[in-house]
Amino acid sequence: MQFSNYKKPGKPIIQKRKINFLFVVLFGIFIVILVKLINIQIIESEKYKIAARKQYENKIVLSPYRGLIYDRNMNVLVSNSFEYSFAADPNMVDKPEQAAEMFSKVFGKSKEEYLSKLTSQNTSFVYLERKVDVSKTYGLDTLKFNGIIVLKEPKRVYNYGNLASQIVGFTNAENRGQTGIELSMQDELAGKDGFVIMQRDGRGNNRPSLDFPRKDPENGNNVVLTLDINIQRFAEEELAAGVKNYNADGGKVVVLSVKTGEILAMASNPTFDPNKISSSDTSGMKNAVISDIYEPGSTFKLVTAAASLEEKIEDKNSVIQTDNLNEIKGLKISDVHGASSMTFQQVVEQSSNVGFSKISLQLGPERFYKYARDFGFGIYSGVELPGENKGMLKRPVDYSSLSLPYMAIGYEVLVNAMQISNAYAAVANKGTMMKSYIVKKEFGINNNVIFEAVPTTIRQVVSEKTAGILTSLFTGVVERGTGTDAKIEGISIAGKTGTAQRLVNGEYSNSSHNSSFVGYFPADNPQMLITVILNNPKSGEYYGGKVAAPIFKNIANRIINFTGKTNITSNDFVNVNYSGNSVNIQELSDLNDRKILIPNLINLKLEDSKELLTESNIKFEVIDSTVAKVSETETGNPVIAKFVESQLPAANEKINWDENLKVRLVVRSSKVPDDRLVIVPDVKNLSLRKAINLLLSGGFDVFINGSGKIVEQSPLPGTKQLPGSKIILYCKNQ
Repeated sequence: MQFSNYKKPGKPIIQKRKINFLFVVLFGIFIVILVKLINIQIIESEKYKIAARKQYENKIVLSPYRGLIYDRNMNVLVSNSFEYSFAADPNMVDKPEQAAEMFSKVFGKSKEEYLSKLTSQNTSFVYLERKVDVSKTYGLDTLKFNGIIVLKEPKRVYNYGNLASQIVGFTNAENRGQTGIELSMQDELAGKDGFVIMQRDGRGNNRPSLDFPRKDPENGNNVVLTLDINIQRFAEEELAAGVKNYNADGGKVVVLSVKTGEILAMASNPTFDPNKISSSDTSGMKNAVISDIYEPGSTFKLVTAAASLEEKIEDKNSVIQTDNLNEIKGLKISDVHGASSMTFQQVVEQSSNVGFSKISLQLGPERFYKYARDFGFGIYSGVELPGENKGMLKRPVDYSSLSLPYMAIGYEVLVNAMQISNAYAAVANKGTMMKSYIVKKEFGINNNVIFEAVPTTIRQVVSEKTAGILTSLFTGVVERGTGTDAKIEGISIAGKTGTAQRLVNGEYSNSSHNSSFVGYFPADNPQMLITVILNNPKSGEYYGGKVAAPIFKNIANRIINFTGKTNITSNDFVNVNYSGNSVNIQELSDLNDRKILIPNLINLKLEDSKELLTESNIKFEVIDSTVAKVSETETGNPVIAKFVESQLPAANEKINWDENLKVRLVVRSSKVPDDRLVIVPDVKNLSLRKAINLLLSGGFDVFINGSGKIVEQSPLPGTKQLPGSKIILYCKNQ
């Protein structure tokens, strides 16, 4: 085959093709560069501007000072100081070996630890030491090392050490509240961060410039509590002495203003010093007054006594057979102060278990439950402190045949010390329950008042007549009955003793008790109430009248002597030497007629918040702001709980009553840490009573389906649940 017509291209054509190819390549490179420039200069210009600024700019956060916390007399309980923190920009450190050596000598840590931080990659900020006391910097705060950053950070100072520490709480390294008022009033106390943009010079030192923006921090608001630090001291000192004298595991004290609901003191033992926190302080950090629940024993007889008088089942002179209790087969209830019969007054004064059990059977489950609920048991008190446990009050539908007589004497019910105090304060206040509160006022840096609490009526629990009869009966308890060790010469005291066996390994123990006394004075015009509870006294004495009543007497005597007030029957007794102003109760009552107080629901579980609002007849709507995400690497089924993140209207706000009022709850879903969970015990095949005791002692709520032998339970044994979770027992009907 021949290609006679084919001609080989000449050199000019080949050269032209090479030029064209080169042009195309160069044009393509130009287009790529152009696209890149457009991307850098226009599309992602802000991204690269920020990256460039990071090379020579540094944003320093300016921390605000937290607000101060005062007692009712404006004594400063919590104030501010400062500490030094040391950080580094590894990119700017030119002498890491020398710097690491110096920090190692000052703080006693290994040189390698600091050197590792000083030579970190891919970071421009790393902490070397946090929160160093001024006296322990040993000149490091004045040294000039390239790349070393010295920060002056605010520090909380708790001026009274462990006094009232469980109420005020403490903050963490980031100066955020962790417990107590520091946590519940975090947003009010914290203030708002400021910032300043610093420019790095050639040596890596930060220097401020007028060309860069600056925002000054806003300091937090100040909070005034209803506490009186003197009464708080009396309560803590006498409680500590009582715990030691009676060899108790711990104890609790509450001091209330009867007519206003103000908490004048709140103490639990053991305690801790927030200025010197150590790992051994964990047990003393909780506010046991609201977090610990217990079976109250005879102090709970208030409910049966009040209900029977209000319902006209009994009067002071009624005669009750108290030799034995045969109404229910298998019931084992007896009296220490036994007698074949007693008047109702003697039943109260001698705290007759048989007498109160018999009265409760006449009262019936529904009426008993109604009065117990009205006295505030089984619901939150709403005090402005985190960690309250509402306890457990069974509904009549959940009663067994033995529940009513046992609940009448303070078993099969769980309460906290705040609830028992509020219940007796209602009797002392002529049958009217006041809302207990501990935050008195919030004001800003310019002394402008942002919030001021006023006494708030919750409900009329019993009539004024019934309350008066109860007070006379409780006065007899102190004069002639089980509480004679609480008597104070020249002052009439009304009170009630309580002694309850504690659950040990699911069974009631004869050698472990909760011992208590609740009293108020003067009985003819009550002004102040004091509750004392000792946990497991082991000195030989354990009756509430013998171990708790003397502590009450000591605290009351110190308060009376401190006031120097001869006429303690006047309405302003609790305000003498405290706030300086007497409270006009009538004016406050008129002010509250058309107002409703919005409870503090922040950080509460959603189901608890709903129940608290329902109890107050307040409507609500729920908005879920987050979706819980659990890492795929986690094993098992983590417990997800919903907590209230914010609310509108705000906590403690007083709103004009409107039937259309609705509280909006914004909730978040959160995985509950394991250390907050409790393992559900296996109660299958146990007797119903023993199973209930075991679950109640673990802090669970119990619901029973059927009767007889337990054949199944939900959740299953061994699973982890939050305290207070519902455990359903399925029984084989017999």
